[in-house]
Amino acid sequence: MMKKLPFFLLLFIVILLAFVIFFGLYEVKFFSSRATIKSVSFSVDNSYVFITPLRARANGQEKIRVTVFVLDDKGLGVMGKKVFLDQDEALNIEEIQALTDNFGKSYFDVTSSKTGEYYLKVLVDDSELKQKTHLSFY
Repeated sequence: MMKKLPFFLLLFIVILLAFVIFFGLYEVKFFSSRATIKSVSFSVDNSYVFITPLRARANGQEKIRVTVFVLDDKGLGVMGKKVFLDQDEALNIEEIQALTDNFGKSYFDVTSSKTGEYYLKVLVDDSELKQKTHLSFY
């Protein structure tokens, strides 16, 4: 039994050393690279705008919620896009979430103290959507 102990000890050390070298090299090869951030483009044609309610009182307090969905060519939401509503001096536009979430959703609250019909352009990363918002305050 004593003659076999050095053999098994040497075999154990060789296997341990091989294990450390193999997984050490594996880790260096596969875990040392950095993650890349892919810039996803969006589709001007697929993106759209909702407003609710359709009309609000022009008292500076009632809000119209403008929700913008920024989608790609496959209809999937695009995250991290900056959405901007064109300004009008009669409107108070509050950015609730101007940067799109993982569903591509961004939303704003709009109030006004002046009655009227307003058409606002929606810009996503400096590209104008085909759909404009129509806001009505009475």
